[in-house]
Amino acid sequence: MIPFKAKATSTAAAYKAENDKRNSWISQKKLPMDESSFLLYLLDRAKQIGSSALAKISAAYQTANEGISAIGASFVSDIIKSKRREESLLKKTVVEVTVEDVQKITMLAMKEDNPERDRDALLAILSFNVMLRVSEAAEIKWAGVKQKDGMIEVQVEKAKNDQLRLGRSSFFNYEPGSADILMCRWRLRTKGKCPYVFSHLNSSKKLSKGAISTLSTKMLAAIGKPGATHHCFRRGGANHMRRIGHSMEEIQCRGRWRSTAGLQRYLTDVPTAQGCLQSKGAETDDEDDDD
Repeated sequence: MIPFKAKATSTAAAYKAENDKRNSWISQKKLPMDESSFLLYLLDRAKQIGSSALAKISAAYQTANEGISAIGASFVSDIIKSKRREESLLKKTVVEVTVEDVQKITMLAMKEDNPERDRDALLAILSFNVMLRVSEAAEIKWAGVKQKDGMIEVQVEKAKNDQLRLGRSSFFNYEPGSADILMCRWRLRTKGKCPYVFSHLNSSKKLSKGAISTLSTKMLAAIGKPGATHHCFRRGGANHMRRIGHSMEEIQCRGRWRSTAGLQRYLTDVPTAQGCLQSKGAETDDEDDDD
């Protein structure tokens, strides 16, 4: 158990769950509990899951078995690389969401007395500026959102890089007159019935991850961004910070990425990120993709 105790609690639990699934599959197939059976299991799972999930299965196996043979490690690497190439061929065109798009959504809400628009615009503002994953957005509570002196703090209770499950705080500055007003209006509409920020219009319960995804796609399509998803807010927020000169460390910290390698897949190449002064009106390069 020592290798598991050395891991963060959430990581150890995830690895144990993966090993239980593997052992169950091997038992059902009446195979021996050895490395060869693990490799067969990995091949079988590769038909249904992505490269990241395959890497987690491998890490779980190696934690429980104190490593893997050189031949086995090479085979695992080949399986994962093959899956990544397959995924790269299936990638969809990424729709870029910019700060101007969020401003359009915000202005539509400000012009109307519509609680649904208020909620959706607040979702866009927080998702873009705090780079929320849809699972994180679903768990945001009013108690974890604070505003003071032109800055908003959002407490993310279930962040991927929060290995100790203590919660993470992300901050962003805002111009008075939009985000603060929408937040107050939506909170008054809910009348404190639901502790979660993003709830149904009658405030009976929080929105599910699926509902948030659907709302995001709908509101982005309404401003001329068909095909965009909630994840586009996260990508767009990261690239906006990049364009205005924030460091990789700052973007990684605010967006709660576990590594700069994971963050880099989201970022496009811009002159300012490479130490170049950019003249006004200059165009920036676009389009990258993500996990």
